[in-house]
Amino acid sequence: MYRIIYFLILFLIFSTNCHLSYAQVTIVNPKTDKELLKKFQDAKLGMFIHWMVCHREGMGDSWAIGSKIKSKAQSDSITMLWNPVDFNAQRMVETARKAGAKYMVVISKHHDGFAIWDSKYTNFDLEKSLFKRDILSELAVECRRQGLLFGIYYSIADIEYTGWKRMPSLGNVIAEPKFGKKAFIDFVKNQTAELIKNYSPDILWYDGHWLDPIWGPKEGKLLYDFVKSIKSDVLVTRLSVTKDYDNEETFFPYGHSGDFFSMEAKTADAPPFPWEACTSVSYPVYAYEPSAELISKEKLLTDFSKTLCGNGNFLLNIGPDEQGKLPQKLVDKYMELTNWIEKYPEAVYKTSGGPYKQGDWGGSTYRGKYIYLHLRNPTKLPKEIAIPRSYKVKAITSLDSGRKLTFKQSGYQLSLQIPAALFDKTIPVIRIELERNFLFDSWMPLREEQDERN
Repeated sequence: MYRIIYFLILFLIFSTNCHLSYAQVTIVNPKTDKELLKKFQDAKLGMFIHWMVCHREGMGDSWAIGSKIKSKAQSDSITMLWNPVDFNAQRMVETARKAGAKYMVVISKHHDGFAIWDSKYTNFDLEKSLFKRDILSELAVECRRQGLLFGIYYSIADIEYTGWKRMPSLGNVIAEPKFGKKAFIDFVKNQTAELIKNYSPDILWYDGHWLDPIWGPKEGKLLYDFVKSIKSDVLVTRLSVTKDYDNEETFFPYGHSGDFFSMEAKTADAPPFPWEACTSVSYPVYAYEPSAELISKEKLLTDFSKTLCGNGNFLLNIGPDEQGKLPQKLVDKYMELTNWIEKYPEAVYKTSGGPYKQGDWGGSTYRGKYIYLHLRNPTKLPKEIAIPRSYKVKAITSLDSGRKLTFKQSGYQLSLQIPAALFDKTIPVIRIELERNFLFDSWMPLREEQDERN
């Protein structure tokens, strides 16, 4: 059945008259709020906040239950001591805003099942902890006050509710929840409804969704339709694992995947659907672990650039410490990305990926009459590159220095000299100014032979 659905997807092609300005996004869910999707895609950068209530340094988080954390009872004993007394929503959102993030996604419940709000559908929630303040409410208010989109992470997998002794991994046999499959699905829907009604999120970001046959594409689609019946102007992602004919994960645009596709710790060149890459400043560790190795600056900036040039968003995580603050060394790591953005903001925000296919040299973004070349390896950039048909180049500028570069245009070919000074820069950006606004037609190679143009 899903093979049929996949082939139907290939025919779901939308043009820019559906209020999306990005022609390369051709597969869109008909129920997606297009205005909100555009705000999301314009935002480019988000901050992920991974509250890990059961986390203990050196032991791990929900995934460690049944191993380093020997039992659910031991995990719960850690949870009951959770008391982030220094949590300050205003300061946390302000940190995200100053770091350049335009949206925030906050954990409401991880795989252990502890709800960081007062839920009517479980006793394993905020009322059981030492800390009683409504973190989600405070952050929602601050995000709106400071102009960020507000997102909520929710784990479909729930060790507490299902009665599992540990989290089942993808591909393992999934034991039926202790109250049965139907009750489990109703539980997820009921808690989802609570989150929507209490906090009115802009984004619902699901996890723990690899539980087929307990939870698969059918259940993902039912949950999507349920969400949209309550709040149509919300973006939803990661509702189920959806695979194409070749058994590769991909986006299904009828609700099984949500409104956009989110992938962890990897990027993509140019998928034809809205997408996001997520990772952590200390990947694969999302909770705050003082000894965790931090991602290198080179990898952080490279992954971000690849995501932008592939027309995606980037969601970067910081885990608060036990007192509820964002650890300074993690903020400093995030700010390595911020410092690069502050040099090239026009090549980041409100841009689209393209028109050039990514290569060893780097990639490109564009906005209005400007095309931005992200030179991840300037030495690999050919001295002669292709120019989209019928566009005349007005000027070329190194955004690093503001210096105008010498160039020559001959038909659809552009010759330019890259200053040697840029070779030592970290992903410098060159701006190509056209005489009129660029309209995306198709992804094109950076270099084409003159006689191949007809």
